[in-house]
Amino acid sequence: MSRLLTIWLDICLLRAGPQDLPASQVLLGLTLASYLLISTLLSLPGYPGLTALQIAVTDLALLIAFAGSVLYLTGNIARLNQTLSALAGAGTLLGLLALPLVQSLYQAQDSEQVSLPVLMLWLLLMGWNLLVVAHIIRHALSVILPIAVLIAVLYTLVAMQLITALFPQAS
Repeated sequence: MSRLLTIWLDICLLRAGPQDLPASQVLLGLTLASYLLISTLLSLPGYPGLTALQIAVTDLALLIAFAGSVLYLTGNIARLNQTLSALAGAGTLLGLLALPLVQSLYQAQDSEQVSLPVLMLWLLLMGWNLLVVAHIIRHALSVILPIAVLIAVLYTLVAMQLITALFPQAS
């Protein structure tokens, strides 16, 4: 297990790619489950438990649909297992880093109470997450980084818009 954590960390540090993970259905299932758990925990400060779980399930479904679609359209569907394992594993690690930041952001009563360091760390983590997703996509699709960044940004914007539309936050 420590070897897998090292690979996911290396993926997050852009030193490894999805091809470095084993193509295992068991690993994929465990990785998707951990991603679902972290996604739920990240949504809990702003939503009731059931809604947080629904958001996490939607997020996971979007991730699977996104990876499956781009890999299918480019003729790389055989890479789906490792790509999803990389996306979910890296997302889990980055989600763990985001947990205290999300807690801090939700504890602030209004935007004036959000500390600048927390906001800067949140933006840095969001940028890092986009770069990691682009890095994984670059390897999975065998494309150059600017194209992978464009795909990652497009996916992120669509996912954020869809989740926001489906689950509006009560004020």
